[in-house]
Amino acid sequence: MKRTYRMQRGYVSFSIVAVCLVLWVFFYKPYPLLVQKITLIQLPRVESSIFLILAALMLFGILVCWAVRNKLWFGISYSLQYYLLVKRIRRHIKDARFEDERELDNRFVILPKINIIFDDNRTRKSGKIFIRNSIKFDKKLESMRIDSALSGYVCERNYLSTDRDYYIFEFYSNEVEQQLEIKSANDLIVWASKTAKEYDLRIDERTTVPFHHMGLVGQTGSGKSFFIQMLCEQIVSKQVQHELYIVDPKRSDVYQMAERFVGKQRTADKANAVELIKNFHQRMAERQNELQSYFRLNRNKTYKEAGLPALILLIDEFGALRDSWKTLSKKERDEIDSVLADVAFMGRQLGCILWIATQQMNAQTMPTAIREQLVLKIALGDSDEQTYRTLFASGVNIPPVRFSAGKGIFSYPSLANVENPRLLIVPYCSFMN
Repeated sequence: MKRTYRMQRGYVSFSIVAVCLVLWVFFYKPYPLLVQKITLIQLPRVESSIFLILAALMLFGILVCWAVRNKLWFGISYSLQYYLLVKRIRRHIKDARFEDERELDNRFVILPKINIIFDDNRTRKSGKIFIRNSIKFDKKLESMRIDSALSGYVCERNYLSTDRDYYIFEFYSNEVEQQLEIKSANDLIVWASKTAKEYDLRIDERTTVPFHHMGLVGQTGSGKSFFIQMLCEQIVSKQVQHELYIVDPKRSDVYQMAERFVGKQRTADKANAVELIKNFHQRMAERQNELQSYFRLNRNKTYKEAGLPALILLIDEFGALRDSWKTLSKKERDEIDSVLADVAFMGRQLGCILWIATQQMNAQTMPTAIREQLVLKIALGDSDEQTYRTLFASGVNIPPVRFSAGKGIFSYPSLANVENPRLLIVPYCSFMN
């Protein structure tokens, strides 16, 4: 079996330690007896402690190297987990014959350098693995699925570093897939406030995102309504008095919640949805006039720097709502689409946010001009292939995971791109039952 150079150095180091210990035992006990018995020649006096000191120094050097390599300054538990994880990855790469074989000495192999950075060194529930790239390894690393080498972890996505020197594999612990239960509204606010500020939303244990246009897809039983209510609970609990405008054509749980949180004036069903959407558009025009003087004096700023609240238009069951508009004239339908497109295009800087939720998504359900502006994209539960391809991208890679209620995928710039969305595990808010 071929050895790595690190294995060979370990064998040599521990062999030297073993030889030193054997010599120490020999010169400590048997050698003095030989000196006394052999009188023909004068045997030299040897201090046995020298060999013990050499063994101790060698062991100390091995320990220091191990400590530095495995970052012992973060704690023993961290170092042991780091060591075992790197060792397992190296063994799997070696077994996959990724080694760089030397032509003149093919008994030894060189494996690529591996470094692991955890997002939280205490909990170690997620992080990144950096594997050194090279011309020989490039194609193999690009297509490599590293999950089997990560005991207790799952690889989420991989990509090249900015300088192309490393392949980066993002991973998370299996524990993350266990859905958190939140038993009261107060517990939800405490949980969210740990990472979410006044203009942020916490959507699961690992992810906090700023307010942005959102597209949400989820069939019946996917946990979509619970998720919407969770977001609204966070919005109304913030010190900044953000304004919610909610449309629920089916008058379901979201509608009842809206009447309780924002009142009837900013809540609409199918009958008065168009009126509320136009009112929101008018409110956006007022906001635009309100911010003109501020923008003239403060370039490249947004409503946040001006200290203004967000104006959020949430439309649930958008597919069913838009289907009901078929009874309207074409001019009226085009006007509504134009209003929503205007909000999607111009609203971000003004703080006018559009959230659209639907059961399925296709070209007929939602105009392309609006869909492309929905920066935060979320799909909860199982959806059909067309919905995934329409919401995210035509070449989207769906993780091979069973999506139950509250579980799904999302994409957001800097966190996960539309080709490789990330797993989302929404907390189960049992107090909403």
